[in-house]
Amino acid sequence: MQKSEQRSDQTLVERDQAQYQASGEALEQEFEQNVDQSLSQKEVDRTYLLEAVKLAKRGYGAVSPNPYVGALLVKEGEIIGRGYHQYAGGAHAEVNAVQDALDHGYQLAGATLYVTLEPCCFRGKTGACTDLILKSGIRRVVTAMEDPNPAVAGKGHRILQDAGIEVVTNLLADQGERLIEIFSHNQRYKKSFVTLKAALSLDGKLATKRRDSQWITGEAARKRAHYYRGLHDLILIGKGTLLADNPSLTVRYGYETKAPTRLLMLNNFVGITEEIITQYHFFNINLAPSLILYDAGNPPSHSLEALLKAKGVEVVPLAEITPQSVLEYIFNAGFMSLFIEGGAGIYDAFISADCVDQYLLFYGPKLIGSSEALELWQSSSIEQLSDAPLVTIESVELLEESFLTVARRRR
Repeated sequence: MQKSEQRSDQTLVERDQAQYQASGEALEQEFEQNVDQSLSQKEVDRTYLLEAVKLAKRGYGAVSPNPYVGALLVKEGEIIGRGYHQYAGGAHAEVNAVQDALDHGYQLAGATLYVTLEPCCFRGKTGACTDLILKSGIRRVVTAMEDPNPAVAGKGHRILQDAGIEVVTNLLADQGERLIEIFSHNQRYKKSFVTLKAALSLDGKLATKRRDSQWITGEAARKRAHYYRGLHDLILIGKGTLLADNPSLTVRYGYETKAPTRLLMLNNFVGITEEIITQYHFFNINLAPSLILYDAGNPPSHSLEALLKAKGVEVVPLAEITPQSVLEYIFNAGFMSLFIEGGAGIYDAFISADCVDQYLLFYGPKLIGSSEALELWQSSSIEQLSDAPLVTIESVELLEESFLTVARRRR
């Protein structure tokens, strides 16, 4: 199954164009006034690059499998063009920035291009950005970082330098890397990026001993979770969560740029009846695409399989159902990122297999207690702290009555 096409891409573009027309000039004047001319050239370059990073984020949820990229054109201290990569298959950020400048009557000769990622130098769905830059008269290019894609990886910078264009790079490498972390992960490890999201009580419980879990966190935390959903290609649950919660697994709260595919990981179809397939949100593909990966040794009945196919749900057997086999399948199918929503069995399997790249742990203002309550990592056999896997705590953020801890695996 190939990743579904992004929805509402044109709507996103039109919305941003309207926003530019309404407030673009005022924002541009304010920004330029804040670029103190007494700053060193390096500081000025960093300031413009940070603005390009903000632009890149306008591509929220629409660019996969490509990276987020933003670009600015500056001439004689004035921003003359802005652009970002708006959706997969669309024009690159550099192209949009150049077109923006030309549309407003500016000449590009002598301008500086600020771009969050090294310009591409190969001809894919769009032309090579290095060709465009060479033809444009741009005299200087400043980038946040080198492209991790082996097809580029420094080649774009060298082409520009060999043509006499001044190139400054790696000026904002940390921010640039974080901006495209999913893309970088795909390129470097040839794997999908995995995020585990969980809602926990203050004492670290997923649910009570009676499996009651709605709602542990507040609305602000749930809204933030939807933001992260929209950044990913796939949303994963297990059978227990499906049957207990009947989740829709859609993106809401104003983040509906695309509808990530919903993934159900099954060892068997026990408990999944025709009535459930007919009534549960997961099997309604009008909400979002749905995919089931199951153990080939435990297939559905002919009638269940026929009903699933009639509903438009894709059903794929794998030789075994493990985090590793699932990740191998989804990457080869074109899904670049996976968002794990639960439940406890899925969390346990992926943590135990060391297959989680990012943890989003939302804590609510409740204490559950009880040794029978669900834990995030139920099967852990860690006895000595020295044996416990380490993560890097990136941030802790208060979200009204809840808080979010973001952590990443240490490599």
